[in-house]
Amino acid sequence: QSESVVMAQSGAIEIPAGSFHSVLPEVLGEPHRVDSFILDETAVTNREFSRFLTENPRWTPSEIPALYAGKRYLQQWSSEDGYGDEAKADVPVTRVSWYAANAYCGWKGGRLPTLNEWEYAAQLMDFNSPEEADRFSSKLIGWYSAVDANQTQPVGSTGIENRLGVKDLFGLVMEWVEDFKPPVANDLSLDCGTVGRMQGSSSMYGYAMSIRYITRMSFKPTSTTGMLGFRCAYDLPPETGINSRQSSAQTPDASDKQISH
Repeated sequence: QSESVVMAQSGAIEIPAGSFHSVLPEVLGEPHRVDSFILDETAVTNREFSRFLTENPRWTPSEIPALYAGKRYLQQWSSEDGYGDEAKADVPVTRVSWYAANAYCGWKGGRLPTLNEWEYAAQLMDFNSPEEADRFSSKLIGWYSAVDANQTQPVGSTGIENRLGVKDLFGLVMEWVEDFKPPVANDLSLDCGTVGRMQGSSSMYGYAMSIRYITRMSFKPTSTTGMLGFRCAYDLPPETGINSRQSSAQTPDASDKQISH
């Protein structure tokens, strides 16, 4: 099994290539293949986003065009370019539009993760039994039903991480992805019937994942809600990617693990 490569200089982790099962109706049960990539260990924080604004003032609340962000953009910050209370420094930045999140990741030399990359990383969870996986999924459904838009917990505080060390994919904030609204989103709405058609199985995690997909697809690129943050992804250097894809042949896919449905 390929070991994750912790990128100490950027706080990011290499995710080896593999596959996972989606819940989108158009997939028809076939697993998605995902190439190796690098993903931030935690969500972007207020402290980190503040540095971005210092170097890129056009993304401050007073300068950003309405075309790129809703009226609540960074509304929780106490000043134009600051989050105020130092206790909030390591809390995930929220009320950031897709455009601003995308700009930040580009500034960092990366990009937003694709929907499939994020979902693949989220399924790389290990449990000791199906019962443990169901208990986790039940808590996840409860969290998606009432994500706290005013949460003030720092990154890394949930105690939840995937088998590679990526933290807080659940439990703090929902997160932007590059293609958060695939074409099928136009035909879906957040209701019990749609969730039932999407999940494709009776598993608890499948149901939780369906809620996540549909909630995420309800956003607009200008959405600035307190429940939504982001983390960045990065492409591997060509020579690294080749080695990772070769070694990933021995890495179990997410679809082989208990969390998958």
